[in-house]
Amino acid sequence: MRAIFLRLIKAAVFVAAAMPLCVLAYDVFFGPLAANPYPPALRATGLWSLRFLLAVLALSPLARVAGWSWPLALRRMIGLYAAFYAFVHLAIWAKDYGFAWGFLGREILLRFFLTIGTAAVILLLPLTATSFDAARRALGARAWHFVHWLVYPAAAAAYIHFMLAGRLTRAETVIDGAILAGLLLWRLAGSWRRWRPPARVY
Repeated sequence: MRAIFLRLIKAAVFVAAAMPLCVLAYDVFFGPLAANPYPPALRATGLWSLRFLLAVLALSPLARVAGWSWPLALRRMIGLYAAFYAFVHLAIWAKDYGFAWGFLGREILLRFFLTIGTAAVILLLPLTATSFDAARRALGARAWHFVHWLVYPAAAAAYIHFMLAGRLTRAETVIDGAILAGLLLWRLAGSWRRWRPPARVY
């Protein structure tokens, strides 16, 4: 019964996470975005990437507080969706400027919000590459967990990127910032509890 429940949850999450891109693609090719698709497509893909990053960070606290184990089984899928939307976001931005790599490289170096946004995408690369069981076995548990700590700076960089770019509404800026700060504090508190300084000997 538990296995059936987990498969249903995974299928529902897979479909739900794909829906924003499906709706966006329909609007771009057949709907109101056909005339000028780049600005709304950039905003939508980037914000969904940020939302999925926040969601994947929230799964472990949710599992611990609620006493559930099934949210942990969704981390890989949601994390891969976060990376996928981020890569699509970057590809749309490059396509908007005709893949003029020299110009794009200068823009990344000269504009801080682009620099930190690119850093967020780069941080997601090792996470994506090591998200599979074979990579975890090859790296070993300790190294694998160290690599996957990168999700926290990646999420922080993505948040700063969209905040500086003016892509977030005032409410989104406050809510997403509060969620991110809370999740970072939760993680730091957990790390502090696991690492206890040695007792002083007098």
